[in-house]
Amino acid sequence: MPTANVLVEVRGEQRGAFELHGSAMATTSETVRQAESVVGDLTGYGLEVTDEIAPVPMFPDRVVFEEDNGFAAFGAEETNPDVTASSTVVSAQVERSRLEELAAQENVTVWPNSELSYLGECGCEDGYSVSELAEHPFDMAMSAGGIDCRPYKPAVDIGVIRKLLGVDSIWREGFHGQNIVVGIVDEGVNGRIYPVVKRLSHTDVPRLPGSAPIDSHGSMCAADILVAAPAAKLYDYPFLGVPKSGGALAMFQAVLDQRRQDGTPHLTNNSYGFIARPPQEQAPNHEIWDINHPLHRKVREVIASGAPAFYAAGNCGGPCPSLNCDPSGIGSGQSIHASNSLAEVITVAAVNSLHQRIGYSSQGPGGFEKNKPDVASYSHFFGNFGPGRPADGDASSFDNGTSAATPVAAGVGALLMSAFPGLGPDRLKQALIAGTINLGTPGWDTDTGSGVINAASSYALLKRGDA
Repeated sequence: MPTANVLVEVRGEQRGAFELHGSAMATTSETVRQAESVVGDLTGYGLEVTDEIAPVPMFPDRVVFEEDNGFAAFGAEETNPDVTASSTVVSAQVERSRLEELAAQENVTVWPNSELSYLGECGCEDGYSVSELAEHPFDMAMSAGGIDCRPYKPAVDIGVIRKLLGVDSIWREGFHGQNIVVGIVDEGVNGRIYPVVKRLSHTDVPRLPGSAPIDSHGSMCAADILVAAPAAKLYDYPFLGVPKSGGALAMFQAVLDQRRQDGTPHLTNNSYGFIARPPQEQAPNHEIWDINHPLHRKVREVIASGAPAFYAAGNCGGPCPSLNCDPSGIGSGQSIHASNSLAEVITVAAVNSLHQRIGYSSQGPGGFEKNKPDVASYSHFFGNFGPGRPADGDASSFDNGTSAATPVAAGVGALLMSAFPGLGPDRLKQALIAGTINLGTPGWDTDTGSGVINAASSYALLKRGDA
């Protein structure tokens, strides 16, 4: 009998939701036991729970935004009280013939559990060695715009990116991203090379913190965060081997629980998304179309707790989209969607060191919030390379995609949060936008948003109180 992998949300109060979620993550058997208890009355509908994720609690808006300062209180360093959830989401296999019948049950919503793609594979088959720059990079980086398509312009050293961002002036004042923790929601980070201080452990299979290989997508993101914030620490939130929206949902719940305990991580990096756009009439509650999907609600809960979320715009822009993109999701107005287009997140497009938009960088308007992307950041540079890492000059060695641009922006965010303790999601976003180098026609545009981030400019605005 054909089955579908879905997320089943069952409405009903759950007291002590964070503690229950934590206990469910202890072992695979406990994950399954608690999931079965949530859907115990639904087993007659061809439903079988999986152990992909522990049951995830969802919270009503009055708890998230209103009561006792809502989840904004999670920014404190002490542990906040547990709270009551209004519903619970479990991962399950359901017979396709019974899906409509299951969805029609009272207090039940059936959501897609769609596959996500990492946004760092741009099809960069024409590789280049490090570009030697005799001039200051600003002498070469124009603000008139332009497109960089295959074969791409030479990749550059991270020193060039640091000069373009203007981080040296902030470092000289003593700020290097210290005391800031960035949560990397991805496939995993190598903790031997990068400063991983905590890794989510799920189920009874032992995992060492930061145990991913050095050439993992998450390790690239780690390297790129440290471009601007070399003293930042990292939390590793892998998708549990399941790059689906359910895996991302589970990781964001883990982030929220950690926020409740001690106010960390201080922000998250998210370099993944969808590379296709199914027709709305065929999948009306797909993550791309339904802003109330549990994943989007959980992302908003984390941001409400005070942790900004940086999201990659995607690699399906024109005129030279990633080779992985489905034609349904390519180009302006088609390629920034799902959580990547939420108004609350900071959506990042990609440019090279010459301030040319990289031709695969996804273009707005966004699916939910129309003015997406928010900003652009740098990609196509050598960040995750060195001893034991991809070799300089290898066709796939330079950090690429909006996957690389996003952690560079997140690193700038960490640097600013280090310099200005208490800097929240809204003010950080405003400061990044206000400090951008605008490209092309003045104002926001669908290709690069408000322009390319500049750490020095945003820092100066915050220091003067102008952002």
